Amino acid sequence: MAATRRRSAAITLVLAGSLSGCSEPEAQRDVYTNVADCRKDWNNAADCTNVNDGRHSSSYFYGPRYFGSSYPSGRPKASANALEATPAGRGGVTHLAGNARPGSSSAGSSVSRSGFGSSAHSMSSGG
Repeated sequence: MAATRRRSAAITLVLAGSLSGCSEPEAQRDVYTNVADCRKDWNNAADCTNVNDGRHSSSYFYGPRYFGSSYPSGRPKASANALEATPAGRGGVTHLAGNARPGSSSAGSSVSRSGFGSSAHSMSSGG
């Protein structure tokens, strides 16, 4: 009987993952129509600064730069009281997103991640 060559799907997945552009995450900033909404999300007036870059009205406020979640399109998700979130470039991040924000009432909650883990199974045709 001739030996048949078997290929591993894992190699294909590793290569596909390395081609997907794994790079340094990009920071984002939330945009607020007033300083009170910014304070609700960040609990510190010093974290809220006037917009002065021409991207939004000069009466609006930016929250601090942070790494947050994004929609599948790549557009950043805004915090609860924000008008929207905008990309803020790389580096200079002073806060964490979500439950890890300073002063957040849910700062002690756990994080759940999906994906392969203990539930993944290995299957073989045995031949």
